[in-house]
Amino acid sequence: MTWIGWPGHSWAETASDGFRVIRARPLGPGSAPQSPTFVSSYDGTVPGPTLRITRGEDLCVRVVNDLAEPTSVHWHGVRLPNAMDGVPGLTQAPIAPGTSFDYRFRPPDAGTFWYHAHIGAQVDRGLYAALIVEEAQPVDVDRGIVLMFAVPPGAGGSPAPVLVNGSLRPDVPVRSGERLRLRLINATTARGLSLKLEGHAPWVMAIDGQPTEPLLAREGRVGLGPGSRVDLFIDATREGGTVAPLVEGVRDEQPVARLVYQRGGEARAARRSAPLPLPPNPLPAGIDLKNSLKAELKLGNARPLDLTGTPLFTVRRSRAVNLGLHNPSGQLQHAARCRRDRTRCLRRRQSRQVAARGPSAGAPGHRNGRLVRGGLARSCCTLLGNRSRPALRGQPTDQAA
Repeated sequence: MTWIGWPGHSWAETASDGFRVIRARPLGPGSAPQSPTFVSSYDGTVPGPTLRITRGEDLCVRVVNDLAEPTSVHWHGVRLPNAMDGVPGLTQAPIAPGTSFDYRFRPPDAGTFWYHAHIGAQVDRGLYAALIVEEAQPVDVDRGIVLMFAVPPGAGGSPAPVLVNGSLRPDVPVRSGERLRLRLINATTARGLSLKLEGHAPWVMAIDGQPTEPLLAREGRVGLGPGSRVDLFIDATREGGTVAPLVEGVRDEQPVARLVYQRGGEARAARRSAPLPLPPNPLPAGIDLKNSLKAELKLGNARPLDLTGTPLFTVRRSRAVNLGLHNPSGQLQHAARCRRDRTRCLRRRQSRQVAARGPSAGAPGHRNGRLVRGGLARSCCTLLGNRSRPALRGQPTDQAA
């Protein structure tokens, strides 16, 4: 299998001690950091360099802050030691201008993840990039393609245009007969996406980095909440010289990218059968609900984190938590994420198709975030208390329920 070298460049600078060095810096001459149109970058590109390792390997990254303000890096969706989570004031001190911080951990799961700044609006201003943890076993695809979705800093209009890998409506070259693995990452902080690939039947293979039973996306559409990821398998069945738009939206679809079929011979002549599931990650198949801790949270009451305040609950490591999430708002959806831990929805869908009419598409399995619709009395999830001081983050989206 080969990977398309996009977005950004695939590898960061490597120091003599083996650490990959990534520099957070302004992207060219521009306005002051307080300006809504100020753009930052990792290593001069938006998105920044895609980091790739194989499951079982250590990830060693040195982040150098060349900005005029503090920063930090959060490893979105990765189960990792508390000290490496990158939340200023909670797990580490901010990285001051002119200094650096070393992150070193071994991701236990293969899958699609991403990393981004965790101070203020820095992620919306360009400080984000993909982290790919490869499976140790071969996966039956010809190529993998990372597609990161974001909105321009300070973008006006409603809705704001969607950038794909930092570009407006890019072309993605493909060959007839290929089986592609599309790794979709929603790098926005408050926008849900509903994506549809015209003329194709994508298989949903993983959600938030965790494998699921292969699911055919209804009408080729999948939903992505803020920060979420979906892995799709696509069989490129069209002829050379044709295009397939990737559109976003439900009522008012807008093209955000195109698959462009190259002219020439097919990569593989025979049509493939349905894909097998991806290799499983080391997560429990069952959860002990009988002995779980029960807690309730109203998302409308979310407020800035107070490190001196009373925690929502205290739980013994490895004990399950049955958390009821309430969204009292009549319209807005709320995205809720528990850092470093995985959640599992207690209500399973029985259909083998993902009816993704909006950004709330899902499937049974482990996730690191949930979308809770407005007016919903309860959306029960179970999260595994396997790290110290996990933080639960709530964020209203810009879409109605």
